Amino acid sequence: MRNPDSCGNPSKRGRYAIIAFFLLMVSGCLHGPVIEKIHYYAVTPIITVEPVLCTGLTLGIRPLFSTHTYGTPMAYLDDNHQLGYQSREEWAESPSHVVTRAIQDAIAASQQFADVGNAADMTRPDLLLTGELRIYQENRTVEPSMAEVEIRLELRQATEPGSLWAETLRETEPMKEATPSALAEAMTANIGRIAERVAIKLKTLSFPSVERLEEKK
Repeated sequence: MRNPDSCGNPSKRGRYAIIAFFLLMVSGCLHGPVIEKIHYYAVTPIITVEPVLCTGLTLGIRPLFSTHTYGTPMAYLDDNHQLGYQSREEWAESPSHVVTRAIQDAIAASQQFADVGNAADMTRPDLLLTGELRIYQENRTVEPSMAEVEIRLELRQATEPGSLWAETLRETEPMKEATPSALAEAMTANIGRIAERVAIKLKTLSFPSVERLEEKK
C-alpha cells in the first residue's frame, strides 16, 4: 500500500499550515494597523473692551506674519533651550490666525473705528496695522511650565510713510498641569489679555482727522 505522503500529496500537517497561513493573511486584510489619532486644541479667548467715541477712521489689519516655527503642532521649549513639538497634539487653527482674529475682535469691540477688518478686503483703509508673531509656546525651562506669547505690532497711515505706534507685547500664564489641555487654557488667557492691551493702547493714540486723511487720498 502506497503512502499518500510519498506521492506528492500534502500531509495533514502541511494542509493545516497552509490553512493557518491563509487565515493570517485574511485577518491582516480585515484588520488594518491601529493609527493613533491627532488631538486638536482650540484657543477661544473672551474679549472685554469698553467702547469709546468713534474716530470715523477705517483700520485695515494684515494677518500676523509667523515663521513655520509656530504652526499647528504644539511647540515647547525644554531645559536645554531646544524647541520641540508634542506628538499627535496640535492646535485646531494656526496660532497667527488666532491672535490676529482676537486683536481684530478687541479693536472692533472698542468701537473706535468706523470699520475694522482684513486690509485685503477693504478699499484703501485710513490706517494699517501689521505685525509678527514671535513666540507661541510652552516654556518648560521654568516651574511650573508657562504658556508664552509675544507679538510685534506697528500702526501707520496707509497714505504716508512713518509709524504712528510700534510696540512689542508679551504675555505669560502659568499652566495648572503639564497637559496639552492646560496649555490651551493658559494660552487662551494670554491671547485674551494681549488683544485687550492692543485695543486699550490704540485708545491713547492721537490720529489725524478724517477730513485730513481724505485730502491725501
